[in-house]
Amino acid sequence: MSQETNGTLIFNEKEYDVSFPVINFRNKQRGMSFHTPNFSHHWNERSDPTGKSIDCVILHWDVCKSSKNCFQTLSNRKLSIHLMIDYDGTVYQSLDLAKKAWHASSENDHSIGIEINNPYDVQQYDPNWPREIVSSRTPNKEGSFHKHLDFRPEQKTRVVEVVEALCSIINIPRKLPPLDSEGEVVVRTLKKNEIKGVVGHFHTSNVKIDPGDTLWPMLQESFSKPKPL
Repeated sequence: MSQETNGTLIFNEKEYDVSFPVINFRNKQRGMSFHTPNFSHHWNERSDPTGKSIDCVILHWDVCKSSKNCFQTLSNRKLSIHLMIDYDGTVYQSLDLAKKAWHASSENDHSIGIEINNPYDVQQYDPNWPREIVSSRTPNKEGSFHKHLDFRPEQKTRVVEVVEALCSIINIPRKLPPLDSEGEVVVRTLKKNEIKGVVGHFHTSNVKIDPGDTLWPMLQESFSKPKPL
């Protein structure tokens, strides 16, 4: 993980202080950037270029070995993302939050996308960066579960920190999708008017299963408390 110092997130070209380190696209040595001529066709402006229409954070797992590998994969697929959280919790910002990243089809215009490193497949387990093997509910298939590699503890902590910072900077609602009868976040495709606050990729598409079940409890706990100062 990057040395634990305060960092900044960039929104509308302005830097906002956050409580965790960030390697952003302005860092020529260590950053990864979609703000280059080669990648200018991988994203575009929002319908409201100021970003005031942003009301949603969409969480993805990257099915890659690292955030660097994720950036390369997105680049090859002519896609983009605002933020990446690596296997050690390092945060990379690759696109200004005010720009429209191409990560979730019809929901791109009002959302911030975060790719969280997770190879997913249990056969990709790396003993150098151990992860638990867990089961998550399969979206839109009641009673069905799938095994996968979990996020590492430092990643889960960082997800909460990043999400809370985004909610504060951009005024995104501090809310999760509806809960089911067991008190867990629902695993179904949401209606358009429900896609606000913090959602999973599978909430926006009936063919996606990321990011699984294990991020929601810490986000629920954080959102149950007063907004961080």
